[in-house]
Parts: sequence; C-alpha cells; structure tokens
Amino acid sequence: MTKHFNIAIVGGGFSGTMLAVQLLRRDPYLRVAVIDKSSAPGLGLAYSTDDPNHLLNVPAENMSAFPDEPDHLVRWTRSNYDPGFRPENFLPRKVYGQYVASLLQAATARNGNRLSWLRDQVVSLTPQGEHLVLHLSEGQRVQAKTVVLALGNSAPPNLNIPGLSAGARRYASTAWLPSALGGLSEHEDVLLIGSGLTSVDMAISLHGRGFKGKIFIVSRRGLLPQTHRQAQSRPDYCAENFPQNARSLLRQIRNEGASAEKEGGDWRSVIDAIRPVTSQIWSSLPPHERRRFLRHLRPYWEVHRHRVAPRIGAKLAAMIEKGQVQIHAGRLVNYSERDDAAEVTFRERGSGHPRVLRVSRVINCTGSESDCRRINDPLLNSLIAQGLARPDPLFLGLDVDANGALLSSDGIASSALYAIGPARKGRLWESVAVPELRVQAAELAEHLVQTVDAEPSVAGGRDPDFARKKGSQNSPREEEEEDYVFGNSR
Repeated sequence: MTKHFNIAIVGGGFSGTMLAVQLLRRDPYLRVAVIDKSSAPGLGLAYSTDDPNHLLNVPAENMSAFPDEPDHLVRWTRSNYDPGFRPENFLPRKVYGQYVASLLQAATARNGNRLSWLRDQVVSLTPQGEHLVLHLSEGQRVQAKTVVLALGNSAPPNLNIPGLSAGARRYASTAWLPSALGGLSEHEDVLLIGSGLTSVDMAISLHGRGFKGKIFIVSRRGLLPQTHRQAQSRPDYCAENFPQNARSLLRQIRNEGASAEKEGGDWRSVIDAIRPVTSQIWSSLPPHERRRFLRHLRPYWEVHRHRVAPRIGAKLAAMIEKGQVQIHAGRLVNYSERDDAAEVTFRERGSGHPRVLRVSRVINCTGSESDCRRINDPLLNSLIAQGLARPDPLFLGLDVDANGALLSSDGIASSALYAIGPARKGRLWESVAVPELRVQAAELAEHLVQTVDAEPSVAGGRDPDFARKKGSQNSPREEEEEDYVFGNSR
C-alpha cells in the first residue's frame, strides 16, 4: 500500500516537527507526513529525557520556536507550566518537549488533520517519475513530491580502544541507552568518556539518584562546558569585520573578550554577539582554514559556545570540589574486563604517563557522529549509493546548497530532496541549536510552499475559493491564542 503526500519529513525531533508546523501555518492544503520511530512528536534525543534535572542550555527568552515571536515560549510556559516563570530562567528539557509537541498538535487540529505521523523507519528512497518513493521498515511505501531529511543527531562514533569489543558487558555505546545507568548501585564507580554536555547530563542524573560513587570523566583535553552568567549584552558584530583565517580569528575574539572585561562584562557577551553571524564567518573561511579550526580550535569554541545553566554548573562544581567527579585529560589506550569491573588505561595529556581506572560502568559520551559514511543509517546509505547525496567536504554532514537542497554525487542541487538541522553543519557550522534551527524551519517552509503545488480539488475540479482561503490564514497572534486554548484543554 502506498500513501501519497505533498511533503514527507524524515525525522520528528525539533527540526522535523517545526518544519511541519511552519508548513501548515503557510498552506493549510498541504498533505504532510512526518516519519519517525518515536510516537512522541518534537522530542528527539534532546527533549525525550524524563529527568527533571536536565535543563535547557539556553535561557527561555532565547528558545521560542518561532523566530518572529521571541516571547512565545515564555508566554506558553506561564500559561501551561508556571505562571511566575521568568524569561531568564532555564526550563526543564522535558517541559520544552511538551511545548514543541503542543505546537504540532495545535497546527494539525487547525488544518483539518492533514498531517500524518507515521511511526516507522525509512530504509530506502527511490525516484519514480516526478515523485520520490520512501520504503518503510514495516513494508509500507510513502510517495511524496518533496522529501526533507530531519535526521537530527546520530549516535556517537564507535570508540577505537584496543581490547574493547562489541560484547563488552560493562560498556554502554551511547549514554541514551536505557541500560546506560541501569543496574548501578549507589557506591559503584563510573567512567564517562568525553567531557561535553552529554557527560554533564550523566553526572547530573547520577547526582539526582543519590549516587555516591566516583564519576571519572576522561577526554582528550579535559575541557568542561562553561556556565552561563548574566552579563551586559553587546551589539551584534558584522561578519565582514572578522579575519578569514583561524589564528587571527582566535586573536580577535580574545581581544574582544578582554575589551568586554574592561567594560565590566566578560567573554560570554562576546560569544553571544558573534552567534548571529557565526555561519557567515564560517562561510567566509577558505576550506583549509575551516580544517585548521576543526583540528585546533573546535573543542575550545564548543565549551565556550555550548554552556550549561547556572544551576547545573554549580552542581557540577560542587561535585568536583568534593572529589566525586574527577576530570582527566588523556588518550585511551586499553580496555579490559574482569568479573567485577572494567579496567581502562589512558595516557595523561602532557606527561604521557599511563593511568588505570577501575570502574563498574563505562559510558560513551563523545557526542554525535557527523561523518555520514560512518553512520549506520539505511536511508543515508541508500541515498549515497544512488548518488542522490554526498558528504560535505569536511564530513560534518551532507553537502547542501543555500536552501538546504541535497547535492548529488556530481554536485547538482536536487529540486526534491532537502536537509534541515545537523546535516547542514558543514555549510553553516551553527546548525544544532534551537535559535538556528527555528530559522531554518521557517525559511525552508517558505521555500517549499513556493515550489510544491498543494491546490486541492472539489469533486474532481479546482476549488474556486482556493486563492482566497490560502491568503486568509490566521495571524500569528490568532494562532497563538489557539495554541494556549489547545494547551489548556489537554
């Protein structure tokens, strides 16, 4: 059986969900399918956590799902979660997931339920005339004029540690497995590999469970995400004022940070002011300078750019001060398991001295794999094998044009295949967080409604009122009021 749609979105996390919402806002006649293995819209990995201690990494005032309504989330939160919520506060990620899901539910109800959520996995794609046919794992087929990949973040890469095999009993290949923290007693020790936001999440989850064992964190440089702090904002920068090489770029950002400190602020306001033009700066760098940035500066940029909520930073600092959390910089060189523990050897950064950690659980927290050649996804494999897609030159995602259209193996932009979210990182660099993804969703929706014909028919003929209806959509404020009514009636 084949189901027919105008647009099929593969992936139902934030990017896929908000693209569907923006499409339905613009054209009530579009038939849209979102295909995702989860039954819960809008969650993805980021917002599927049940841990109330997992907070957003950005204040709520900057996390509206709509770029043209910056206070939308704060007003929704006050109506549906906490009447006294303040814009500068950090919302639990679970609540933010409910917010995103409510937007899709409301948009679907307003538009005659023309959106279908298909709980399945796409395993391959076949061009068929002017349409694309998606083959699902349960045997269904979906036909669409346009397909958008909203695949989100993938699992972390496999760790290449001598002695570590796929059958290791005390090793969790990703922190988001249900078994990653399962079965641990409160006095056992844990090793988290990687020191980014995922490791922080795991440490905070363990703390919330009353865990009393040691938490070792090992990464190549031993850098932890910095903490948010309120600071006086600075005017946004112009991309044209930044140099086009990595070394000079680093020097200028440091100088701007020093200037901010002299004015009573700090580097945080500089990073935040650069953020709106980061993609433009990235695009201006020659390919070899982008590679230099990735090789030498990427870890330092990410711990300053991707910061944690003050409450999370304070908890982590207290755990480090007490000695429960221990941070190590080094390279992993061996893994072995005994009956009662795993033993992991690493060489300390700088000295090169070997050290052995004996723990009950080892968890891979190294972050998402971005090289699509190494991602075990049947749809990606299918697209690349057919020449319908190719990796970007830096292997940060897929090669796309300015609208997000996939470039084929010979460099031709598709008129029917698009990507949104982390898959665009090679072109944009900033393509993983809500402030950027909400803009992508709005811009791609606007582009697609101009190219996809969704004119309905009435008894086999064209609806004479189509143009009038299409031009008389609800204003954002009217839609917003409906959102609140819908949210309060759940």
